[in-house]
Amino acid sequence: MILKLLPPAGAEHHVPEALDVAVMESEMERYLSSTELGGYEAVSVALSFVTDDEMARLNARYRGIPEPTDVLSFPLWEEGGVFSPPAWGDDLPLGDVVISPERVRQDALDAGASYEGEMAMAAIHGFLHLIGFDHDTEERRASMWEVQERLRGAYLLRRAGGESRTAENWED
Repeated sequence: MILKLLPPAGAEHHVPEALDVAVMESEMERYLSSTELGGYEAVSVALSFVTDDEMARLNARYRGIPEPTDVLSFPLWEEGGVFSPPAWGDDLPLGDVVISPERVRQDALDAGASYEGEMAMAAIHGFLHLIGFDHDTEERRASMWEVQERLRGAYLLRRAGGESRTAENWED
């Protein structure tokens, strides 16, 4: 399986240095290989970075909250809150993830955390929403946070030059 994080069509694309796209793609591929999406030859995610002002406009438009947030996700295959990808094709676009680096940086400062770690969390959080994860109940939140932390840990370890998890580790 191949996962590609792509800029939206026609968009100017500047990826913050805090996000290593190649490592993120690799870790997400490893995770996806252990899921129902492992049967697809390729999946893709449109990844955008916007200002806090633009994020506030998007958040107001789509969630009714007129303030910036760190990440928004726009899944293509969600029906009634359930992830329902098509059974056809080998290449599956999953949807869009939009991140505000300004908000992520402020969240990192507020939490006393690294910008790199928070940027990874925002990208992973958005990605997980595209494949059906949510935090609307305590049970679903716990499941999402567990996978999120495992992916972030694997990403940060690889980014620091360590060994990553294998796909089999995700089934533990």
